[in-house]
Parts: sequence; structure tokens; C-alpha cells
Amino acid sequence: MQSSTPRSRHTTVERLLAKGSEIVVALLCCSTAALANPDSQDTTSAARYMGTGSCSSSNCHGSVNPLKGSSVLQNEYHTWLKHDRHSKAYTALTTSDAKRMAAHLKLGDPTKEAQCLTCHATYVPDKARRGERYTVEDGVSCESCHGPAEKWLASHSESAATHARNLTHGLADTVSLEKRATLCLSCHYGDENKRVTHDLYGAGHPRLRFELDTYGILQPKHWIVDEDYKTRKEDYIPLRVWFVGQAVQAELLLQMLRSPHGNNNKSLFPELSLFDCFSCHHNLSQEQWKARSYGGTPGTLQVNLTPLRLLQAGLTSIEPSLARELGRLSDAVQQEFAQNGAAQAISELSTLIHTRVRPRAVALPSDSTTCIGALKGLSQYSTATPTMKFEFAEQVGMGLQAALATSPDLATRYTVQLKRVFGTIENAEKFSPERFIEAARELQ
Repeated sequence: MQSSTPRSRHTTVERLLAKGSEIVVALLCCSTAALANPDSQDTTSAARYMGTGSCSSSNCHGSVNPLKGSSVLQNEYHTWLKHDRHSKAYTALTTSDAKRMAAHLKLGDPTKEAQCLTCHATYVPDKARRGERYTVEDGVSCESCHGPAEKWLASHSESAATHARNLTHGLADTVSLEKRATLCLSCHYGDENKRVTHDLYGAGHPRLRFELDTYGILQPKHWIVDEDYKTRKEDYIPLRVWFVGQAVQAELLLQMLRSPHGNNNKSLFPELSLFDCFSCHHNLSQEQWKARSYGGTPGTLQVNLTPLRLLQAGLTSIEPSLARELGRLSDAVQQEFAQNGAAQAISELSTLIHTRVRPRAVALPSDSTTCIGALKGLSQYSTATPTMKFEFAEQVGMGLQAALATSPDLATRYTVQLKRVFGTIENAEKFSPERFIEAARELQ
């Protein structure tokens, strides 16, 4: 069985993301609410969480090595336990850094705080819904993503089992890219009910960063995209996954902007985590202020519209009229939000994404013309942004990589150029917008 998305294509990003314990923590958690809310789905509201021990036998998902001749690898538990950072999420709460962060926030033991556990574990506060093998110390485990297993645990392995039937028994739908993105982003970005607030950042929480394709590949996959996978589900198209991830994140951003939590209900100040940190913050020792224009408004809060701008750039050559409309409405949000909340622009933008952008992303083809269009749009947007920020450049790099990974011919042709792009974003402290723009121009 051969994967259509070889893990080696992300080795440069893997080195980047593996640097430092801060990044490890950032990959693991990053939210103030549950990865999978135990009471958020009607189909699972009464189901119990059975624990990873229910999946770990060698004839289930606990084999050390993949089993030959099986359509399921059956070593999924071993892969998660030994190689997946999610299995260490609870352990991150036991560190001195976590305890100090909790102290800054006037919290108690982070291993006991719901605010921490809801994303560092499969958190089930209702004891009646905990199976005999459930333990919070397992961290972010199988049921965080696949849902409480009580009603589908036995039936999903039957010979007559189908994915559709498993869903009726409460299995969470992670085949749908939109639902998968919503699930992952609920902790790796946040939504209107939960987020890493400015308070958490101030207390020391690592910066959130996520991109559905890249992070999905970097995690040790417990499936293979072979012919059986494609028949039962669908092919894996990296650029499509990238677009869907950005579209879902853009909708989540807009939801939070119009939410009453936007001002945190504390004071006249807005929730600052929704804004671009570097519209105000910069490294004075590196004299970054000398190289930035700040849009002519230094110190003025700018809404962090990254996913919207990425969608606009990615679609510029693929569907120009849609890209222009995204740009127009995004500009309106940026200009009007501080004045009146930009309610009309946010509403129109939300409708545009839901009715046109998301359907376009879900059905995105994998032909070379589409890939070239995404490459051209992202690289042109980059070269037209002289004060490019590291965080945005990092996301552009992952988008460029997804486009190349979708076309083997383009991936071979532009290996050197992509390596140069990632060479400019290996270190945030040493990031040079000029070097990044020069590297991106080679892909234009």
C-alpha cells in the first residue's frame, strides 16, 4: 500500500516545528475548551467514553507493526502512544512551565483545572459517562477525535460494518474535510465558545499556529491512502485540504468577531487575541520598526485576517472574481471593525465563504492548472507585501507546499525553490521579509 502523500514531503516543516519545547506544547493544546465537547452531539449525548485500553489489544488496534493483508493497519494505538504528541498532552500540564502559567492566571493545579484539561485530555467531567478503562491521564486520545465509543466500539469491527452505519452509532465524522477542520481548529485556533485569550498569551501560553494539511501529515498517520481508502472515502488532495482548512478558519474568525465575547465582557477593550500582535509588538533590539510601514497607522490595532488573506491570494488566479470580492469585504472589515464592529461586512463575508468559498474548496480539482494558479497567487501576494510578517510567511510557505505536493511533476520541478522558501522561515527571530520575498518570487 502506497500513500499518495509521502511523509517526506514535510521534512523541512517538521524540523521547523520540532524546535524547542514551546512548539511541542503549542502542537498539543492551545484552547480553553474541549477538543470534543462530550455534550455537543445529540448522537453521542448518552454514550460513555471507554478509554484507550478498549482499543489497545493486539487483534484490535494495538499491534506493534501494520498487519499485512488487512484494510486497517491495526497498529493505530501503538502509533498514537509512541509517536503522536497528542498522547503526551496531559503530561504537558505537569511541567513547571504549566504550573507557573496557571499561577499567573490565579488557577490551581493545571492537571485538575477544566480550563486546561479540556484540550490537554479527553476530558469527561460527568463520571457517569466514564467507562472502566477511561483515564484522563491518557491525554488527547482516540475518543477526542472519534467520539465516545460505547455505542460503536463493538459494531464498527463487524464484517458488515460500513462508515455510514458507524456514524449512526455515534462515530465522529472525520472523513468530511470540513468537519475534520472544525474539530482540529476548535483547539488549534478556537471558536466563539473557546479560545486562547490575550490573558493566556500574557501568562506565557505559546503562539497558536495550525494548517490542516501540514499538521495532519506531520502527525504520524494511522491510515494509508491506498485504493481501499479512496473507494471507501476519497483521495487525499493536499491543496484541497489546505483550502478547506483556511475556509473553515476564516468562518471561525468571523464568528468570533461578531460574538459578544469579542470584548470579553470585561471592559471597553476588545479581545486582543483577535488582532495582529505585530501591529503593535515588535523587537526593538532588532529595530524592526525601521523596516515596517505599519500601513501608515503604527500602534493601531489591526484585525488578524490571515485566513481570509490566504484564501484571497490562493484564489486570485483560480477564480479572480471571487478573490476580488474576498479582498473587498476583508478590507471593509479591517477599516470598519474598530469604528462600528463591521457588522454588515462580516455578515456578507460569512455568507460569501459559506455559499461560495467552502463549496469551491471542497470540490477543488488536483490538476496542474489549479496547482499553478495557487502557486502564482500566493507568491504574487507575497512579493507585493514588503513588510511581510513571519507568521503570515509561515502560512504562505505551507500553502505553497500543499500546491506542489498535489502535483508530482511540479513538486519535482520546484524542489529547490520550495527549500529556499522554507529556509527563510526556519527561525522567527532571524526572519527577513526581503529574503522570503526573493525566495517566493522564484515560484511566481
